[in-house]
Amino acid sequence: MRKTAFQIAAITIFTAGMAYALNSFLIPHQVLTGGVAGISIIISNFLPISTGWIILGINLPLFVLGYFHLGRRFLVYTVYSVLLLSVLMKAFPVDAFSNDLLLSSIFGGVLFGTSIGGLIRFGGSAGGIDIISLILARKKDMPVGVLITWINLLVVLTSGIVFGADKTLYTLFTIFASGRAVDTIHTSHTKLAVTIVTEKWDELNEALLRLHQRGITMTDAEGGYTHAPKKVLTTVITKYELSETKDTIKKTDPGAFVHITKALEVIGRFRK
Repeated sequence: MRKTAFQIAAITIFTAGMAYALNSFLIPHQVLTGGVAGISIIISNFLPISTGWIILGINLPLFVLGYFHLGRRFLVYTVYSVLLLSVLMKAFPVDAFSNDLLLSSIFGGVLFGTSIGGLIRFGGSAGGIDIISLILARKKDMPVGVLITWINLLVVLTSGIVFGADKTLYTLFTIFASGRAVDTIHTSHTKLAVTIVTEKWDELNEALLRLHQRGITMTDAEGGYTHAPKKVLTTVITKYELSETKDTIKKTDPGAFVHITKALEVIGRFRK
């Protein structure tokens, strides 16, 4: 219950960050973020409808896709975030924080991307392109930010037609900054190899399987000084699972020797 409350609080904060980035940095200068938000900004220039409500309307069919591929909890958090974003974008005034177009494009993109990365890290998303990118990331094991950037090329081309070449160049700044920020916060594509030498291999193996449901390889070992029987547990995790993994190891066997390295590549069956 406490973990769920913390996730909801985090999603609320990051959603507010998205709304502020849009209304204070991007929309006043007609700079796009890409994805559904970018498409919605374009549409709002032709229809007297709030950008937030357009985002909600486009997202409705994508919620179904997210439910089947990413799970019920993900869908609940995403729906909550999209609804909240629609409300906050109506509540926050559309007022430029800075008159400098370049600074607004960069800082708006960083704030927007950081917020999206935070949403994904805490189990939700901003909907739209995020849902499609997360599904592709699971199947292709690629960084979410990179996928979002490539998918957004269509939005950039549309921006060039609607707002002109100059605004399109600033949009590219925003999309690049946003994509980099997403991958800085959301690091599931970064893999870590964890090697654990332990005397409590049964308890630790069960605890780690309950935590991640990932494969663990156990090999026999012997202490060089004590000659006590031990086992070496080897597994691969994603970077954002590291904190929970270390906590589980410390609680189960405080005396375990743990070695963690970055895995350059993972070949074979790996639960994403």
